[in-house]
Formats: sequence, C-alpha cells, structure tokens
Amino acid sequence: MKQLYLKFSKLENIIANVLLIAIFALVFLSAFMRTIGSPVNWAQDMALVAFAWMVFLGSDLAIRNSRLIGIEVITKHLPKNIQKYLDIIFKVIIIMFLIVLVRYGYTMVITGARRSISTLGISYAYVTASVPVGSLLMLVSIGTKLVEAIKTPIAQWGEDN
Repeated sequence: MKQLYLKFSKLENIIANVLLIAIFALVFLSAFMRTIGSPVNWAQDMALVAFAWMVFLGSDLAIRNSRLIGIEVITKHLPKNIQKYLDIIFKVIIIMFLIVLVRYGYTMVITGARRSISTLGISYAYVTASVPVGSLLMLVSIGTKLVEAIKTPIAQWGEDN
C-alpha cells in the first residue's frame, strides 16, 4: 500500500508541475497573441482551469512535504509535549476544515455542472471538481501526518516535525 501511495505522490507531483508549466505557456500565448492583434480567448479560460487544479494539488504536496505555513516562531519556544499537542490540535482543525470543503465542494460540482465555459465547451464542474478532489487528497495526507504525530514519542518531537 505504501508503494502505491509513493507512486501516486510522484504522479501528483508531475501533474502539478505540468499544470504550472501549462499555465505559464497559456498566459504567455494569450498575451502574445493579443499583442499581435489575434487574441486566443480560450487560453485564459484553460489557464484558469489548470490554476484551480494546481492550487489544490500543490496544497496537497505542501501538506505531504510539511511545507505548510506555521507559527514556529512562537511554538518552538514551548516544551516539546505542548508542541506535540498543539500540532495534533492544528491537524485536527485542518481535517475538519477539509471535510467542510469536500462537503460543499461536492455541492459546487453539482451546481456547476449546469454551467459551461463557453470558450472551451466544457462544464464548469471540471473546475469546481478541484475543490472536493483536492480536499480528499489533502485529507489523506494530513491524516497520515496526524497518525505520524500521534505515534512520535515526545522525546523525539521536533527532530523531523
């Protein structure tokens, strides 16, 4: 199971990088073509679709690689046992928030299915699906981090956390 998770993580990283490159290329193409008087209207919309997905995939990568913004300036001066418990509490709060995003993201997908992106000819649900899908991926990553935090003895706290 761990091998499958690692392979999925690599795939997710590749997809996020491809999306970032695609956003750059599409925005550059759109600006260049507009400058020469032949705008490519679909490029902006495609860049927005790619951006929505990149935000959520990139957020999952940030969680997985422990790159979330923290308040270490304050917490690193606290005793290790308090650091550990605060970390667990923060992870539980993040999990609760992600559950809300999955729930309401699903509603966004259902309501967005009726709308379409006219320049691309696709349903707006392809954009809004990034919210529940990305949030589910983040739930898996933060859940894994939560289990690691709970299992880590207080004596070892702060070494890799």
